[in-house]
Amino acid sequence: MTAVVSCDNLQDLNVNPSFPVDVSAQALMPPIEQQMAVGLQFDNRYLGRYVQYFSNATTGNEWDRYGYVSNAPSDPAAETWKMAYFSIGLNLTRMQEKAVAEERHDITGISKVIRAWSWQVATDYHSELIDFDQAFTQRMSFDYVGQDKVYAEVLRLLNEGISDLTRTDGKVSSSYTAVGDKMYNGDRAKWTKFAWGVVARNLNNQINKSTYDPAAVIAACDKSLASNADNALISYNGTVAADTNFNGPGRNNFATFRQTDFMVRVMNGTVFTGAIDPRMSRILAPSIGLSETAPASAANPDPTKYTFVGNPLNVTASSTSGPSRIPNLWGTFVAGTVTTPGRYIFRDKANFPLMTYAEIQFIKAEAAFIKGDKALALAAYKKGIEASIDFVNLNTVVSTTYPITTSITAAEKTAFLADVNVVPAEANLTMSHIILQKYISLFGFGDLEAWTDMRKYHYDTVNIYKTMTIPTGSGLFSDNGGKLPYRVRPRFNSEYMWNFAALKAIGADKVDYHTVEMWYSKP
Repeated sequence: MTAVVSCDNLQDLNVNPSFPVDVSAQALMPPIEQQMAVGLQFDNRYLGRYVQYFSNATTGNEWDRYGYVSNAPSDPAAETWKMAYFSIGLNLTRMQEKAVAEERHDITGISKVIRAWSWQVATDYHSELIDFDQAFTQRMSFDYVGQDKVYAEVLRLLNEGISDLTRTDGKVSSSYTAVGDKMYNGDRAKWTKFAWGVVARNLNNQINKSTYDPAAVIAACDKSLASNADNALISYNGTVAADTNFNGPGRNNFATFRQTDFMVRVMNGTVFTGAIDPRMSRILAPSIGLSETAPASAANPDPTKYTFVGNPLNVTASSTSGPSRIPNLWGTFVAGTVTTPGRYIFRDKANFPLMTYAEIQFIKAEAAFIKGDKALALAAYKKGIEASIDFVNLNTVVSTTYPITTSITAAEKTAFLADVNVVPAEANLTMSHIILQKYISLFGFGDLEAWTDMRKYHYDTVNIYKTMTIPTGSGLFSDNGGKLPYRVRPRFNSEYMWNFAALKAIGADKVDYHTVEMWYSKP
């Protein structure tokens, strides 16, 4: 017997209801938002070394020497590229197409803002990106565009996204969008503030250019995050690996890392002349003396417990011996497990920030300082510190057992802000104050923004990053040629294997390509 089956029926035979290939825009949002965090988290393991937040427990590591690992199939430091072009990539395109077809202008706006954010992050990390007209098309090779074009495209997308987020026609529905939007629960006002935060980053990164407009930066900041309630956070349940904070002990990604001496010095009173930062004992792991069985804690914030010496990047070469034993970022000496408490944002259930109110205030302070408005700069600078302290408290798990931790008290906060070495008189405020307090506030999550600042100021250890030791000579990675890194090489598996001719056109075939200065940091 012969049965006649229609084309539609044949297509239906290939549909698996458990794994739909055509899903709603709201269903695409959660994994896209998660990947925004994943890209940064994976690569922070490498950027954290460049900005000296932490270092490897053993000496001689390539990244600690401001180098890279080449031709590695495992693709270290390439997750941001993968995030922009694959993990988010076409998924975001499909989400936007769905939203346009259904007249869900809020989701259309969100999709444009996310795309703009992804390009901003990717270009600040890698510099040149794939031509926008060629990306996500069926080609065998892809050309690259310069960073100036990427910066312009980011602003174009943000302008369109902000406009879409203000529309109330069509099928705009916060309750519908909230089903998929796990970052802002469908709140268009908060997405708009986040968009203006990306604008502020984009404009403020260009401080070295004659076209830099501090007033425009300040205006963008004033339209951006207004408090810690607006922070862009990716949340985790911490029950399974796929839904556990990458920084947490359950994922065990930071067992071999130790905070650097510079990170200690900006908090223990060395850089800020005797002012011991109350955040230090909540976010850094105290050392353990040979006669001690447990580290100091917030209940005993002795600044000497956080002081140590070591290799050129100022981290001990041995984590288990010596006059000052240094735990990993969770405060232990062993591999992390789901039973390890962790600390600060290095916990399994901790939210991961993509942008914070504190960062926006420090951007505003920097722009105001350059503008010559020191009164505004000082006010924003102080708000940034206050917001950072409050953020630390929001991420502090109070405990009377190891690790003993307490919240920063109002008295501690007041005393710290009253210290003239931290919050000086208007006339004594410096750019170093602003950038270093921003540096502290970004510890553990904002590594890319910290590195962006460091490159803007060209690794200035005299006027900005006071007491920081930068490797020189043989201490630097051999391929650097005595130069410091300004970009991360493109992803090996996609670019060096399949798109090498295009890489040669931008000089990425050279071993010192990572030391080529970016467009944004040049005059």
